[in-house]
Amino acid sequence: MASILAPPVPKDLTLRRIFAEADLRNEFDSSQIEALLQRKFAVLGRSIQFGKEIDWQTDFNGGRWPVLMASHYNEFFKNDFSEPRYRRHGDIKRAWDFNKHLHFVDLAACYNRTKDERCVREIEFELKDWIQENRYLRGIGWSAQLVVAQRALSWILAYNLGAVPGDLQRKLAHSLYLHGVYLSRNLEESADGVNSNHLVGDLAALNLIGMSLGIGEWVEGSMQKLLRELDSQISEDGVHYEESSGYHRYVEEFLYLIWLANGRAPEKLTRKIVKMSEFLTSIMWPDGRQPFLSDWDGAGVWVKDIHSPYELYRLAEPSKDSKRFPCAGYYVIQEANHKLIFDCGPIGMGNKQLNTHGHSDLLSFTLALFGDQILVDPGSGTYTEDKNVHDYCRSSRGHNTLILDGRDQCGLDGTWTLLNHPVARLLEWRSAEDTVVVEGEHDGYSPIAHRRRIEFNRKVPLILVTDSVFGSGVHRIEIRLHFSPAVKVRLDAKSFVVQASASIVSIYFPATMRASLEDGCYSPDYGVTTKATVGCLSGNLSLPAIVTLRIQADPRES
Repeated sequence: MASILAPPVPKDLTLRRIFAEADLRNEFDSSQIEALLQRKFAVLGRSIQFGKEIDWQTDFNGGRWPVLMASHYNEFFKNDFSEPRYRRHGDIKRAWDFNKHLHFVDLAACYNRTKDERCVREIEFELKDWIQENRYLRGIGWSAQLVVAQRALSWILAYNLGAVPGDLQRKLAHSLYLHGVYLSRNLEESADGVNSNHLVGDLAALNLIGMSLGIGEWVEGSMQKLLRELDSQISEDGVHYEESSGYHRYVEEFLYLIWLANGRAPEKLTRKIVKMSEFLTSIMWPDGRQPFLSDWDGAGVWVKDIHSPYELYRLAEPSKDSKRFPCAGYYVIQEANHKLIFDCGPIGMGNKQLNTHGHSDLLSFTLALFGDQILVDPGSGTYTEDKNVHDYCRSSRGHNTLILDGRDQCGLDGTWTLLNHPVARLLEWRSAEDTVVVEGEHDGYSPIAHRRRIEFNRKVPLILVTDSVFGSGVHRIEIRLHFSPAVKVRLDAKSFVVQASASIVSIYFPATMRASLEDGCYSPDYGVTTKATVGCLSGNLSLPAIVTLRIQADPRES
């Protein structure tokens, strides 16, 4: 059946290198390489080890997916991944990520640096085995366009790093052609023109497959569509419109590869990826790691460390000044080793459609003082494996913001959708020599309005967070603060006292609010959760009401 469906492959296919080796990363973790050579794979919080044979249909949950034609897997995923047969198979993302062959880039990077022939032999075995066991359009690895796209990119990168032996290159070219045919026929384009990061990945792969095989139609057509998507998906601020730091970096990884392969051109693409890098360097924690802003699913393409993507940082000098990104609604206050990120923008995709990877986090903020993460976004946990965890992580309760009468700002619906798309509005941004002020409001609790004002005294540091709630009647107000799992928190009569490695932070609250500490969760990576402390303030207040928190930090004695 597969041979009938597979299109004829041109006899004159040739495979060419499109990257200079110096352009690609050659960093690797030697212990990780040894695990890969033993066929021990770690994917999104789960590990599995194979012997002489690899099961490409594994679900990483003790079972395996059936081998079906690609379109038939839709029966498992219908009804927003709630189909009972799907639930027996754990989280589909692990099977998909495994079939992206991201680890080929690690093995190839090791070979490129060390000339360890074991890496080439392993890539050769796995590539032959995958092609043999996953005929065109059969198997879980063909069930999603983005998986097909990333697998092709992994193969192309391994080839360009010199880790694909000569006698295997014709087979590689043959299968890459089939990947290109599949993508050219199945691009993830929405009828209304509002597309996601998936289309960028599809187009990136089609462009680079076309360049690798010398198929001009794929190269030119994908570039034309990609340049149009840059205008739609990347704001003038340089921020991807899904409003997620993880997916922003993910999209830039795709764009960066196209930029390199096309000779650091075209100019429009250059402008966009430089601005995207400026955003990444502006929001990064003092230690260089990225904060979790909205969904973070562990997706990567080629950078060594998705949490600290130094390959993307190198396009932009880190800003030492406070900076705003008004189109995206992110406002960054920084001074020395202190950083505060305030969210006062659209929920995701510019509120045009489903929010996809945006969270219900209006007027939330994250905070680092003296280099330590103090208040954090808890991450994403998972998508479909544990709906309760993911719903908490994307809810208003899962962020450092105010909750009115137990309501969510947007109302959670499905796995990635929201019932409402409230509007946030910036009221003030002022950066003076001593103090930075940012103030915004949103209508997520309409007809009641929530306004938050943050005043950051750069020299102390001293931070005032003032929440104003406008309306009438008595309402329950709750403010939640998610502390980094790296700090210790205790509660006294007037404040939360936070012990961090470099400072003692006191968060003072008014007597009108009842304070408590709760066990919460923090997800350092997709599929992984750990315990963390949540500070809770609550009270039944007559509106209009004002609640002010005072955050003061003092360096610890060395």
